[in-house]
Amino acid sequence: MLKFLILLAVSAGMFAGSATSAQQTPAPPQMQIDAPTKIANPYSAYEFLIGDWYTKPSGGPDLRIHQQFAWGTEKGSIKYTTLTNVGAAPEAIHFEGLLVWNGATKGLDYVIAVEPGSGGQEKGTLHVEADGAVVREVLLTRADGKTAQFRQRFWRENDAVFTSLMRKTDKGWEPNFPGSERLAMSRAPV
Repeated sequence: MLKFLILLAVSAGMFAGSATSAQQTPAPPQMQIDAPTKIANPYSAYEFLIGDWYTKPSGGPDLRIHQQFAWGTEKGSIKYTTLTNVGAAPEAIHFEGLLVWNGATKGLDYVIAVEPGSGGQEKGTLHVEADGAVVREVLLTRADGKTAQFRQRFWRENDAVFTSLMRKTDKGWEPNFPGSERLAMSRAPV
């Protein structure tokens, strides 16, 4: 009987000890995921670019440029692809990537794979200037680590849209090729 009482007392003490420690340990906080806050479309200044655009430079190489701007899911990004063809060669992807709103800079950040499979990339920003022109600032990094800077500008004049393709040299900004400082863009293939 004494063994039974001792066993009962030890069991009660263990139960009371575990109940006390359970009361002393606070319950972990419940995980909560806040729903994102929807904002007005931050891409409205870039919306005129959505679609397919074709350019045939009047100077330089026998080149045709096809730029595609397409909405991502729920207009939360813009997919940007540029295809080119030289002479009679078939059209091929020059680069493609994603443009995404940056709330801190109030512009778009992007990263683009250049000549997919080459290991090259472009990254940079797009912003809107006071006159409404969209400027793409480019840092090209080749697979060997060498870099170059480029700038592309899109602007509207009356009912027409134009672009420029410039490269930074030790003398300043220069056209990528003859005539690339002012290239007409068309919704129809040229």
